[in-house]
Amino acid sequence: MGEATVAKRLMKNTMSKGRDSFRILIVDDNKAFLQLVAELLKSVYDHIHIETALSGNECLRKVRNFSPNLVLLDIGMNGMNGLVTLRFIKSINSDTLVYLLSGLSEEYLKDAMAMVPADGYFTKTDFIDSLQGGNPLPMIAKTISAGE
Repeated sequence: MGEATVAKRLMKNTMSKGRDSFRILIVDDNKAFLQLVAELLKSVYDHIHIETALSGNECLRKVRNFSPNLVLLDIGMNGMNGLVTLRFIKSINSDTLVYLLSGLSEEYLKDAMAMVPADGYFTKTDFIDSLQGGNPLPMIAKTISAGE
C-alpha cells in the first residue's frame, strides 16, 4: 500500500466518522515513549486528537470509545502483546489503520507483518527521527504489501 493509498484511506476514515479532526491512539507500555510521541505529533499537527494506552486491554477500551483513525501499536508489550491486540482491534473496526511499532529490527517487523493484518510498520527509532524532522505521517508510506 503506497503513501497515496494510505492518505486516501485516512481521509475516508476521518470523514466517514463525521469528524473534522484526525484521531490517533498510541499504545506502548513505556510511558516516556508515549509522552514523547504524543508531544512530537502535537508539535507538527494542530488538528489531531491523541489518546494513549499503556496496555492491550486499555487500547481495546479506547478503540471502542475514542474510535481512532490510526493506532500506533507497540508489538512487545507485557500482558496482551501487540500482535494479539491488533487482531482484536480489527475485529472491533476493520477500517482502523494500525501500524506496528518496535524497538527491534526492521526484519522482525517484516516477519510480524506476515502474521497479522497490520497496515504498516516502522521502527521506533525511524519514527522518532521522522517526527523530530517534522515529517511523521509520510513514514506511514513505509508499508509492506504483497505487491511490493
